Amino acid sequence: MKNKFSHLCIFIVCVFSLAIIFTLKNWEKRDRVIEWDIHGYYGYLPAKFIYDDIKLEKSNYQFAADYNLFWPIPVGDGKNAIHKTMGLSILYSPFFFAGNTVAKWTEFPQNGFSEPYKLFLLLSAVFYLFLGLELVRKTLIYLEFSEITSGITVLLLGLATNLLAYSSQSAPMMHVYNFFLIALFVYGTIRWHDTPNLKYSVITGAAAGLIAMIYVPNLIVIIFFLLIFYFKSRQLGGLASFMNAHISKILIILIAVVLVWIPQLWYWKVVTGKFFYSLPHDGKYFFTHPKFIDGLISWRKGWLIYTPLMTFAIAGILFLKDKVNYLKIPVLAFLVVNLFVVFSWWNWWYGGSFGQRALIDSYAIMAIPLAGCINFISRKNFVIKIGFASLSLFLIWLNIFQTFQYEKNSLHYEAMTRKLYFKQFGHLEQINDFNNYLVFPNYEEAKNGNR
Repeated sequence: MKNKFSHLCIFIVCVFSLAIIFTLKNWEKRDRVIEWDIHGYYGYLPAKFIYDDIKLEKSNYQFAADYNLFWPIPVGDGKNAIHKTMGLSILYSPFFFAGNTVAKWTEFPQNGFSEPYKLFLLLSAVFYLFLGLELVRKTLIYLEFSEITSGITVLLLGLATNLLAYSSQSAPMMHVYNFFLIALFVYGTIRWHDTPNLKYSVITGAAAGLIAMIYVPNLIVIIFFLLIFYFKSRQLGGLASFMNAHISKILIILIAVVLVWIPQLWYWKVVTGKFFYSLPHDGKYFFTHPKFIDGLISWRKGWLIYTPLMTFAIAGILFLKDKVNYLKIPVLAFLVVNLFVVFSWWNWWYGGSFGQRALIDSYAIMAIPLAGCINFISRKNFVIKIGFASLSLFLIWLNIFQTFQYEKNSLHYEAMTRKLYFKQFGHLEQINDFNNYLVFPNYEEAKNGNR
C-alpha cells in the first residue's frame, strides 16, 4: 500500500502518546489537565454550553475554596472576561461535546471539569498530533522526499522531541494544536504557490487566522509565506505580475483570516462593548538583548540540550537542494526571527515546562530541513547510517525517559543545573540531594530585563 511506512510511523507515535496518557491517568487528578492557562483557553466552552454565562456574571464557579473553574479578568464596570482568546476552544470543541455526552450518560458531574471532560481533552491532543504529523508527511511527500525519509522524519518529530510530552504528559497545553495549525499553514502555503486556487487560499487563510487567535507571536510564520511568494514570483515573471494574476486568491486568504476571527470579535463586543479588546500580557519583550545562548544550550532550559534532535534540523537547512532549494532562505529566515522573538521575551525559559515549549509550534516548519538532513545521511555509507540510527534510538529513549522524569519532578521545570542534570541522568526518582543543586530564576529581575 502506498505510504505504508510513513503512516505506520505516525501510528507508532500516536500509540506512544496514548500509552503515556493512560499510564499517568492525569484526568483522575483534580489539579491536572485543566490547569494554569488551560482555564482561559478552555473556559469558553463550559461558560457558553453548560452555564449559559459567557459574561461570567452568575457565579464564581468554584469546586472548592482553592479551585476556581474560571480565571476571569476585570474589563471595567464590574464586568469580567475570559483571559485568553478562544482559538483553542474552537479546536477543543468536538472533544468537549463528547465529554459532555459521556458525563450526561454516567454519574460524573456534567460541569465541564469532571473526568470525562479531562480525558477527552487529552485525547484531543493525540488527535491533533495525528493531524499535524499527517500534514507534515503529506508536505514532505509532495516535496518529493522519499517514503522512508518522510516516515523517519515524522517518527523522530513525534518520539524524539518534546512534542511528545505536550501531546500526552503536558496536554492539552497549546503547543500540539499550534503544531497542527502551522503544519496546515505550511502545507497550504506550499500547495498554494504551485496551485493558487480557492481550496488552498481558504486553508492558508483559516490556518493563519487560528494561529493568530491562539498565540499572536506565531504569526511569524507569515515570513515563510512571503518569502516563498517572492521567490516563486521571480520565477514566474516578477512580483507585480504574480500579484496581479492572483490578487483574488490573496483577498480570499485575507477574508478567511477575518472570518475565523468573527466569534472572538463577537465575544469581546458582548463582554466589553468593543469589537477589539487588548488582553493583559504578562511581562514584555527585550529585543535589544535576546537570550540566544541560554535559550539554546543552557541547562535550565536549553532547546538543544533537552531536544538535541533539532541540531540535525538546523544543520539540514544546508541540505535543502534541488526541488526544495527555494525553501532554504524561507526556513532559515523563519528560524532566525522565531528564535529572536522567542528568546527576547522576559521569561525566556517559559515557566514550568519540559524543554523550550515555545519552539514546539515551529517543528512543522523545521521538519523540512530535518528531512533534508535525513535524506543527506541516507546517501552516506553504511557506518554513518548505522551511527545515525543508533543515535536516533538513543534520542527517542532519552526523550521518553525525560518526559517521565519531568512528570515526577526529577527533571525540574525551571531550576535545572549542569551538575544536577548529570547526577540525575538515568534516575527516574529524585536523587537524595536533588534540591541542593537547584538554581531558581529571579522572576522580578527578569521582568526588569535582568535575565
